[in-house]
Amino acid sequence: MLQFKPIKLENLNEINDILKNKYNRTCDNTIGALYMWRDYYESEYAIQSGTLYMKVKLNNKINYTVPYGKEESLANALNILYEHAKQDEGTFTMCVVPEEAIDVIATQFKNKIQYDFDRDMTDYLYFAKDLSELKGRKFSGQRNHINKFKKLYPDYRYEQMSSENMDKVIAFYDEFAKNMNKTSETAIEESKRTKELLQNLNNLPLFGGFVEVEDKIVGISVGEIIGDTLYVHIEKALKEYHGSYQMMMHEFAKHNVNESIMYINREDDAGDLGLRTSKLSYHPYKLLDKYNVNIIE
Repeated sequence: MLQFKPIKLENLNEINDILKNKYNRTCDNTIGALYMWRDYYESEYAIQSGTLYMKVKLNNKINYTVPYGKEESLANALNILYEHAKQDEGTFTMCVVPEEAIDVIATQFKNKIQYDFDRDMTDYLYFAKDLSELKGRKFSGQRNHINKFKKLYPDYRYEQMSSENMDKVIAFYDEFAKNMNKTSETAIEESKRTKELLQNLNNLPLFGGFVEVEDKIVGISVGEIIGDTLYVHIEKALKEYHGSYQMMMHEFAKHNVNESIMYINREDDAGDLGLRTSKLSYHPYKLLDKYNVNIIE
């Protein structure tokens, strides 16, 4: 039997050592996402033979995610997870399964699976060069917003987050959260965990930056890099500063993309239609669909 335990700050390093080798570009199994949502989904993990196994509680039911690791093949790891789930819960259900794993799961369980995809959980994957440069006609709208921002606030500057300026960053976020008008359960949880993540940023394999005007922060962003992909976990800006979101997105990409970064994952839209429209307007290279999977007995 696998031995699962809760995710805590002090055990993120051993999880991160395995996630460095994850084979897909979805955002769910990244340190930023795992840390922010660990309590909400009652996330637990187990490591066996160099493979990471995860389980979460979704709609009051235990779900497992796709295992990651170097020493076990995915098929073997799935079998281990299946045997554990059958003994522990009696059923085997998986969530946020990346498209690349569906065929392996179907083959492993002889096509006795049911699966459905949840559009609200789809990640937006972009070419890093597109967002860091914004070249071409298709990005003319974003460039217009950015150019207006630069004209209105010519003294703006971008700065990396550090222990020296973190108090200032957290003060910005406290004010931002106070004026937040979203009241859903997930929005409230995300707001609370964003502050917690900022407070512990120096203890996590993440980094952040902000844009300020006249020494006032008007936007922040936090992300991490795994392999060839930059994951953007947090992006907040003051809408009263015209173009602040476009400026924040572009500056964060420009300062953190290098020749080894091919893609940027800006996560899902959680079903927010305004956010969906915004993320689609940046012309994603690919939408990373994710699935819920049940094994048919």
